[in-house]
Amino acid sequence: MILDSFVTKEKILNEFLVICEFDGWTNQALIKALNHCLIEEKFLNLIFENGCLDLAEFYVDYQNQKAAANIAKIENFHQDKIRNKIRLSLYERFEVEKNNKIALRRLVNFYSNPKNFISFEIGPKPMAKGLASCYKIADFIWTNIGDQSTDFNFYSKRLTLAKIIFHSLFVFLKDDSLNLEKTKSFIDFEIEKIMNFEKCKMRLKNFTKNAEKGLKELVINDDGDLKSVKEIVKKLPFIRLIKF
Repeated sequence: MILDSFVTKEKILNEFLVICEFDGWTNQALIKALNHCLIEEKFLNLIFENGCLDLAEFYVDYQNQKAAANIAKIENFHQDKIRNKIRLSLYERFEVEKNNKIALRRLVNFYSNPKNFISFEIGPKPMAKGLASCYKIADFIWTNIGDQSTDFNFYSKRLTLAKIIFHSLFVFLKDDSLNLEKTKSFIDFEIEKIMNFEKCKMRLKNFTKNAEKGLKELVINDDGDLKSVKEIVKKLPFIRLIKF
């Protein structure tokens, strides 16, 4: 057995997800998972150097891979509109968590436990890791649909989607509907809200652009010089109907 192999980590994770439902997302539960896999505690640092923090990161990557496999089965997925690809990707990402709701609650509690902040060893790392996990899932989704954006757009897209994931998570954890209808409905609402915002932003951008163009045509002549006051007044709405 290769201690730090994917197969070994996967085996430990599957044992841990059962144990942590009762013991919480803790290093003690992780040690129990190692024992169930017949691995001595002294090898923990070789497998997950930072204990539960590294296990949480592996869990997010592991679930991303499962979601990617499910997304790949969606017919004509990559021919769909971007908003639909994002929507379906979010659906599948939460679908793979359906059987791990309790473990996921334990993970959220681990990330947000206020006791971490008074611990010299842990500090704010779990909270930072939790927020980073939302970004990592967002990055996985954008990358999986073939996003080619760069610079500011690259990060703004992922941060916006990470925010949707963060809020959707808490809806998902309370979702008692049969097929995650409440979670999916919330995702649809959030995406539509973003789309409406983008439409308003585009209208404002076009309005500003047209206003700037109109103002320039009003005060600058063909030679690039400022027009006289009389010439400008003649071009004003209604005023130009008056003969000078």
